Amino acid sequence: MSDLRVSIIIPTLNEAESLGALLNTLKAPNVELIVCDGGSADDTCNIASQYGKLINSKCGRATQMNAGAKQAKGQ
Repeated sequence: MSDLRVSIIIPTLNEAESLGALLNTLKAPNVELIVCDGGSADDTCNIASQYGKLINSKCGRATQMNAGAKQAKGQ
């Protein structure tokens, strides 16, 4: 089961204050972290890029989740 990969998609907008702690908690072997940002004006994108894949999209939870799902490689 070591090849099992799970993708976690996180839509964000100005979440710099708490994003690092969340991503640090979620990072694990065989976990693909995808942060889909909707146009943050804070440090969200810089933090996200340190933990996994960063995707920029139009703002809106469903739009961001769909953009992340298109990039996901997990099962």
